[in-house]
Amino acid sequence: MSRENEKTITLHVYADLYQAKMMQDKLKENGIDSFLNDENVLGMDPVGGAELKIFEKDRDAAEKILHA
Repeated sequence: MSRENEKTITLHVYADLYQAKMMQDKLKENGIDSFLNDENVLGMDPVGGAELKIFEKDRDAAEKILHA
């Protein structure tokens, strides 16, 4: 199934890349695709962070998983 037309959203922004990757792994274990933006510039931009992005249709399930 192609996902090129599906909208992505930022689920959460983490200042700590390690925490962002842990949450990404938790989503993956539950069958939700996600990816991180800005992980390569995290060290250069202390104000920014790693954005955990998902497909919009997965929002409710992802929030339940991360808040469980």
